[in-house]
Amino acid sequence: MQGRIHSDDSGEKRVDIGQTYWRDRWKAQRLALLESRKNEGNSFWDDKKGIKKHFIQNLDEWRDQAEARIAGMGIKDGSRVLDIGAGTGVLSVPLAAHGCEVTAVEPSSVMGEALMEYQHEQKTREITLVPKRWEDVTVEELGEPYDAVIASYSLMVTDIGEAVLKMQQACRGTTHVFWFLTQPLWAQVNTGVWKEIHGTEFYGEPTADCLWQVLCEMGIYANLAVEGGCDPAYYSSIEEAVTEFHGRMNCTTAEQDAILRTYFARTLAKSEKGYFVNGRALGAHIWWNTVDQQPDPWVALASLKAD
Repeated sequence: MQGRIHSDDSGEKRVDIGQTYWRDRWKAQRLALLESRKNEGNSFWDDKKGIKKHFIQNLDEWRDQAEARIAGMGIKDGSRVLDIGAGTGVLSVPLAAHGCEVTAVEPSSVMGEALMEYQHEQKTREITLVPKRWEDVTVEELGEPYDAVIASYSLMVTDIGEAVLKMQQACRGTTHVFWFLTQPLWAQVNTGVWKEIHGTEFYGEPTADCLWQVLCEMGIYANLAVEGGCDPAYYSSIEEAVTEFHGRMNCTTAEQDAILRTYFARTLAKSEKGYFVNGRALGAHIWWNTVDQQPDPWVALASLKAD
């Protein structure tokens, strides 16, 4: 897909890249997801109790997975690394422990605080925290390009083309995106019960196959490897699961809680660890070398005017 420059009515030159089917499809699904979730309560990412349960208390358990990912990405000790949507530092802190110069972009104050606490506990090299959404970060404020740019299950953006462009511009080495190949378990719960609670359909995230097609449209021919999803969250009782999803799904009545309770009684599985969502979730690791992948229509994808 090649871009072409044309003049508008004012005589100003602009770039037109024609059809961007997959990029538009990503945007449409993200907007549908945001619309379906407009009834949700406060952001999960600012819920200290939820963050502690699902992320902070499991940091040590995730260390082996983080080390395996770092090795799989081929990131060398001492590299300059950008971690977008760094969360509680699952990757950032181990990378810093390898002597990497890490910049972590994380808009959630709860997550950012947990990340810095984790880094201090591990006594690693200092991490630079940028407390912003990726959409609000400029390439200029990041400084010199990075040897590796990572976005691990964090590209919850509407314009994926613009987000990828910025990653490309910030990188002089390899770019790595980890994303959902199938819907995550929490989304499977929402899909199963949302309409009964709120009367509207629930739309999940656009998945990794869509992202890979977006990259192809942009002229980026990336590698893709399938990986297992995260382990499920465990609950000591069905009531604990109801309590968590009560907030996540903005339940405000006893009737809505009863719907959740009935749903979980029917669908949750049980093991020695407790109750859990019984489903299958897969992820994908998509990566490319920015030096080898330089698509033509960059300016158009960023919605910028041509010179």
